[in-house]
Amino acid sequence: MKAKCGLSCHATVNAKKTGINMKGNTDLSLQTVAARLPAVVPDYLQLLNRHYDFEGVEPDRLDKQLALIRAMAQLSSSGVTVYDLQKQTHIYASRNFYKLYGYDVGDRQQSIDNAVFDQKIHPDDRQVLSFNGYEAMKFMMQQPADSRKQFKMVTEYRIDAGAQGYVRVSEQHQVLEQDALGNIWLSLAVIDISPDQSVNAGVKCQIVNFHTGDLILLRPEAGESAVRLTGRETEILKMIGAGKLSKEISGMLDISIHTVNTHRQRILEKLQADNSIEALHSARQLGLIT
Repeated sequence: MKAKCGLSCHATVNAKKTGINMKGNTDLSLQTVAARLPAVVPDYLQLLNRHYDFEGVEPDRLDKQLALIRAMAQLSSSGVTVYDLQKQTHIYASRNFYKLYGYDVGDRQQSIDNAVFDQKIHPDDRQVLSFNGYEAMKFMMQQPADSRKQFKMVTEYRIDAGAQGYVRVSEQHQVLEQDALGNIWLSLAVIDISPDQSVNAGVKCQIVNFHTGDLILLRPEAGESAVRLTGRETEILKMIGAGKLSKEISGMLDISIHTVNTHRQRILEKLQADNSIEALHSARQLGLIT
């Protein structure tokens, strides 16, 4: 999952590098990250095994992946990049990726330093993106290696687009390849202009399990863990917000009232709320529902 994600590109996890993402942003409700951050953001690389083991990995695996990514980029107006966490550099960036950052460059350049992109990120967003990158990497490394490709990190932040000034972009990071030890090796990132051009808004982010629909919100407060609602819990919470009673939800979802109430209780526990009104307020504050 720039001073951003920690899975793949630019300003990801620390002010140095990182980042990944996949296109298709959208109408996800993203969490606005609070400003209370540690004075020094840890380096996400300490979460990885510094030794990469490519035994059993196809020798031409990288070439095959880059060929597919280039083909995808040619058919899309999104900016696309591939980040190599072992080498800590972008090994591919599409023409549209450069264009979004205000550069007039081709897409055949390799080994692109993070600074090329990091310097374009709004100074108020860099540390938040770095912190998010560290937290995202920590979350990813806690997941079973065979499930890490199910997650993507969706982030919104501001970049200097040259003559256009600062614009909000939406970026999605996703694991592309791992080594034999389960280290995240390559990450894919896709970036687009965000439909939300509230230039004064801060960084927004969340992790999505696109196999289950689960949303994982990274909390910036030290010592607090991510709030994670399942797809069903999110669905029920939205229905509660629409004024539906447990009996009505039961009928609409074709589940028992007992099951509905069990979900409601878990929602209260996860959001540390005493009642539905508090739960709805917390969920809206976290961006879990709109």
